[in-house]
Amino acid sequence: MPVKPPTFRPQGQRSRRQANVEYDAKRGSARQRGYSPRWDKAAYVYKGLHPFCVGCKAVGRLVASEVVDHIIPHKGDQKLMWDEQNWQPACRFHHDVVKQKLEVMFAQGDVSAADLHLNSAIAVELTRDLVPELRHPPGVQNP
Repeated sequence: MPVKPPTFRPQGQRSRRQANVEYDAKRGSARQRGYSPRWDKAAYVYKGLHPFCVGCKAVGRLVASEVVDHIIPHKGDQKLMWDEQNWQPACRFHHDVVKQKLEVMFAQGDVSAADLHLNSAIAVELTRDLVPELRHPPGVQNP
């Protein structure tokens, strides 16, 4: 049976997997970060009131919301965490892929807090770049 050759990594350099494990250990579990049974109930109610992903709606798709996303990351700030004006309904793809890219850009100062909305122009552009079937052929205007 073929064996994958070892990956060369300079001494002291961590693998991406090891870096992720270390990061997750530092940030704590979801419960430690404030996602309590109270949050579970609030998120359930919110998703019932907002059944579709706001990012998908912005590109003309109807996809069920699976996650309540904090527009501005709360980073433990309980006031920001519980501010419903800071919530948006999201599918897994928008929460786990698009929003993560937006948050990196926000942390680097490349986008504003308003751009963290999944229906912002930047989020729509990222979605279209990441989902091939949403790209338009040359010469066709975006709707």
